[in-house]
Amino acid sequence: MYPTEKEPDALARASAAYGIALRPLSSLRQSEQVDFEGVWLLTDLIAGEGCWRKPIVVETTQGIIMDGNHRLRAAMRLGLRAVPCILLRYDDARVRVRDWNTGEPFEIGHIFRTIAAGALFPYKTTRHFFEPRLPDTSVPLARLRGAA
Repeated sequence: MYPTEKEPDALARASAAYGIALRPLSSLRQSEQVDFEGVWLLTDLIAGEGCWRKPIVVETTQGIIMDGNHRLRAAMRLGLRAVPCILLRYDDARVRVRDWNTGEPFEIGHIFRTIAAGALFPYKTTRHFFEPRLPDTSVPLARLRGAA
C-alpha cells in the first residue's frame, strides 16, 4: 500500500498492522457461495490491471476465507497458483463478524462447523470488519501464476 497525501499516517499504520503472505489456492477454503457475474467482472478487472491489489483474508488455522470468496474464484479463473493473503484468527481483536442481514454478531463456531461439514454459507451471510482497515498490495499476476 502506498501512503497518500490525505492520510499518510493511517495508511502506514494499516500496512504495518497486517502481514501479507502468498498462499497457494489449494490451501484456501471457500466459506460462502458467490455471485458468478460478480466473479466474472472481478476477473476482468484484475486481469486488466495485471496485478493483484486486494489480499484475501484467511483464518490462520484452517484456511477458511473470511473476506475474499469472489477473489478466490477470480484467481481460479485466471489460472493463478497463489494469491496474497492476510492471515488472522477469529479471536483477533482486529476482527468482527456480523450477520449480513441483521447486523447482529455472528457465532464463530457456526463458521467452523459449517465448513468442517463441507458446506458453504449462502451468498452474503457473514460480513467481516477489520480495524485498522486492510492494506492493498501490488503483485504481478505473472508471479502468482508461477508461484510454488
